[in-house]
Amino acid sequence: MIRHIVAGVLMLMPLTAWTNNRVTLTLDETPVVQVLQALAEQQSFNVMIAPEVTGNLSLRLADVSWEQAFQQVLRLANLTSSKTGNILQIQQKQDPAQRRAQQEAARKQKALEQPLVQAVYTPRYAEVADLAAGIKANEEKLLGPRGGITVDKRTNRLVVRDSQQAQKRVAAWIKDMDVSMGQVELSAHIVTINQDKLRELGVKWSAPVGETASGLYQTTTVSSELAVNAATTTVGFNIGRINGRMLELELSALEQQQQLEIIASPRLLVAHQQSASIKQGTEIPYQVSNGKNEATSVEFKEAVLGMEVMPTISHHGTIRLQLRISQNMPGRSIQHADGEALAIDKQEIETQVEVKDGETLALGGIFQQQNNHTRDSVPLLGNIPFIGQLFRHDGKKHQRRELVVFITPRLIALP
Repeated sequence: MIRHIVAGVLMLMPLTAWTNNRVTLTLDETPVVQVLQALAEQQSFNVMIAPEVTGNLSLRLADVSWEQAFQQVLRLANLTSSKTGNILQIQQKQDPAQRRAQQEAARKQKALEQPLVQAVYTPRYAEVADLAAGIKANEEKLLGPRGGITVDKRTNRLVVRDSQQAQKRVAAWIKDMDVSMGQVELSAHIVTINQDKLRELGVKWSAPVGETASGLYQTTTVSSELAVNAATTTVGFNIGRINGRMLELELSALEQQQQLEIIASPRLLVAHQQSASIKQGTEIPYQVSNGKNEATSVEFKEAVLGMEVMPTISHHGTIRLQLRISQNMPGRSIQHADGEALAIDKQEIETQVEVKDGETLALGGIFQQQNNHTRDSVPLLGNIPFIGQLFRHDGKKHQRRELVVFITPRLIALP
């Protein structure tokens, strides 16, 4: 019970503001609800008090404003209030974590009461398995407590069973994810050429072995020396750029002049972040013996020129290419107990580089030193013992050629 509630009015004119009233309170184990009702009545307020408001108060306040007294009561009882017109609403104060937990519990309870509906989504560009993985990763945000998804890889469809509200969230998320990044057409020319003619084409190497040019390249360098019959091949790594508008005509002209050899000119159409490859060459058979019963079987090793590429299209229009180019050639014969086997000389470039749309990239660094022995002689006379050397000429020709790959990516927009 309220043993003493004394309200003193110090101003004689009609009062409308809370601070105009002065209050004196003396409370001893008085129920909080009764204190709040008395304070509201003193200001002619209607009051709504939540059921969880309980407990008693003991305090003494002398000659304080009504607002100060009201706020002290709220603070001591751990309460909060809101005012709509002349109605005071008072409830227990909650910490943010508790309030969020209650809101989440209310949301889940509401979701449990909603009927389930089934929707089928057929993405146009994205893989249905990738979408399903993304939905599961964001399950708490997208799906309800009873929601579930089913993947049909055969038809590339995603079946979602959930509430109508959850279906709206899933549909909006799939719409944002199922977008086309376009495709990339790759025009490549793989040639062997001497360095003088390479400079005539305008190639300027900008990233030698172990360096990075202008922050655009992330390179993996392969260096080795391989014996290839009468030639020595050194594998290093270089990256260059070239104006590729007339590249095909210039390469064709040099090939007609026997200044270079075009090994292959593949064209690939590759989707964003999809891998594509092309190979040209032969498979060499070799025998494999089984040590237990001495039986033999035939297996094959590839001796091919291959290119594997995976493009990534950025939002600002550049293309990042992850490239792997290999040239595996038959090497020398190796004698062993069961006969002889043909070695495969492997030359490989692997790198990641960023280029502009339509810009031609040159990848080089695989060198081949060829030593050719020639003999010019006068017919018949050059074959006479001893004096025949007067009618013939023996010469040596050293030629250093480089394997260079020219790649021109072009963005292809989908309709």
